[in-house]
Amino acid sequence: MAAKKFKGKNGIFAAVGAATGLGNAFRFPALCVKYGAAFVIAYAVVLAAVCFPLLVAELGFGRKQVSGKRAKIWAVIMRAAAANSALIALYYGVIAAKLGSASLSFALFSTAEGGGNYLFVFAVFLVLGAAYALLKGSSKALSVSGKLSVTLSLLLFCGLAVAGIKRGGAFSSFEFSRLLSVDIWIDALGQSLLALSLAAGVMPSYAKTLPEGSSSVAAALKIVVANFVICMLATLSILPFSVTFSRTVGVLCAIDAYSQVIFALCSGGAGARIFGFLLFAVLTVVAVHSLSSLAFPAVSGAEAKIKRAPLVFCIAAACLAPLFSCDNMLVLNVCDKIACSVNAVAIAVAEVLFFLSKRHITGAIAVSDGI
Repeated sequence: MAAKKFKGKNGIFAAVGAATGLGNAFRFPALCVKYGAAFVIAYAVVLAAVCFPLLVAELGFGRKQVSGKRAKIWAVIMRAAAANSALIALYYGVIAAKLGSASLSFALFSTAEGGGNYLFVFAVFLVLGAAYALLKGSSKALSVSGKLSVTLSLLLFCGLAVAGIKRGGAFSSFEFSRLLSVDIWIDALGQSLLALSLAAGVMPSYAKTLPEGSSSVAAALKIVVANFVICMLATLSILPFSVTFSRTVGVLCAIDAYSQVIFALCSGGAGARIFGFLLFAVLTVVAVHSLSSLAFPAVSGAEAKIKRAPLVFCIAAACLAPLFSCDNMLVLNVCDKIACSVNAVAIAVAEVLFFLSKRHITGAIAVSDGI
C-alpha cells in the first residue's frame, strides 16, 4: 500500500476527494443551524488563518525525506494521526451503511427508514466490501473514487443549491455576537480539521502522489477552495427546505434533513422514491470514499506488519458496527467529539509546534516541493 503511486493529476483528485467528504455534506450545515450564518465566517477565518498554512506544511513536508530524531518525532505524530483517523473511519463505516440503507429503503419503501435492521446489516457488508476494494485495489483506486465523489457531490449539490437559492431563507439570521463565543471557534477548528482530513496522516500520504514539480501551495489552495465550495453548496441545499432540523451533528441529522429536501421537492410518489434513492446513493459513495481515505494511513502503515491489513480493518469495522450503531447515538457522538474536537486539535497543535521549531529542515531532502 505504501508503495502505491498516483500519476498525473490522480493524486490531487484523491486529496480533494478526501477534503470534500461526509463532514461537508451534513456536519457543516448542522453547525450552521447551531450557530447561524456566523459559523460561515468563523469557518472561513479558520480555513484561511490555520488550516491553509497547516495543509501547505503537511503537503510540503510529506514530500521530504528526513532521518534521525526529526524523523522519529514526525513518525510519532503521524502514528497518532493515523490512529485517530482510523477511529473516525470505523464509525464512518456505520454512517456510510446507514446512508446506503436509506438509499435502498427509498427504492423499496419510499422512505429512509424502511427495511429495519436487515437492510442496515446488508448495507454494512456492502459498504465495507466497497471500502476493502478501494484499500486493496490498484494504485488508482482511491483517486478514481475521489474523482467520482467530487463529481457526484458537485452535480448533486449544485442542483439542490440552485433550488435552495430560489426558495430563499438559507441564512435568515446573522448574529455577530455568536462570534464572541469560544465554542463556535472550537467547532469551526474541529470541523475544518475533519473536513480537510488534516492532522489525520492523510495529506502527507497523498503529498507523495502529487506530480513532480507541482506546488504544495497551489495544491493546498485547490483543496481548500473545493472544500469551502462543497460546504456552502451543501448548506444551501439543506437549510431552505428544512422545516425542522436536528441540532445533533450526526448521521440521523443527515437522514432527517435530506429526507425533508426530497419530500419538499417531490412531495411523494415515484419521484420521491427515485430522487431519494439517487440522493442517498451519492451520499453513500461520498461516505465510502471518506472512510477509505481516513483508513488509508493506518492501513498502509500496518501492511508491513499485518497481512491483509485492509481485510482486518473492514472486519474490525463490521464487528464494532453495533457499538457505533445509530440506535446508540451517545457512543457515536462521544467518539465523534473526542476524535474531531480533542484528538485532531491536539495532533494539529503538535504538528504546528513541529513545523515552527524548524528542526526538521536541517538535513531534509526535498523530493519535489515546487514551492
